[in-house]
Amino acid sequence: MSHARARQAIEIKLMAWATARPIRVANFEQEFAALPGETYLQAYQLPGATTCSYLGGDAYEYTGVYQVSITCPAGQALATAEALVDELSALFRVDSELSRNGFEGMVTEPVDQGPTITESAIYTVPASFTYRGVADQPPAGA
Repeated sequence: MSHARARQAIEIKLMAWATARPIRVANFEQEFAALPGETYLQAYQLPGATTCSYLGGDAYEYTGVYQVSITCPAGQALATAEALVDELSALFRVDSELSRNGFEGMVTEPVDQGPTITESAIYTVPASFTYRGVADQPPAGA
């Protein structure tokens, strides 16, 4: 399943960047508790349709949207989240490569900032981009 490989390619790049900052990324596969006053990221893959444009059915095309939500404590300047959106835009530039274990893809649309979502103690700024890639179809019976 190449949506998984697309997610892995994106997450490897995201985690390397976040570790270097440092900023934590909440991962649904691990327990996460935000620290008081902490800015952190939550990331989600929104897979799109899988298609096959080849007569022989040799390869599948995978598209989707990847969203990174920047969660900040209430009262922190919105400029903090906006600066992170700018950094994500530089990290995931249009036409940047996304490759992992036979999945060959790229970012196809620029990072786009969504509307700020406010709650009593935090606010969240979503940023997302579109990806597309191709992976060979496994042989029949494999």
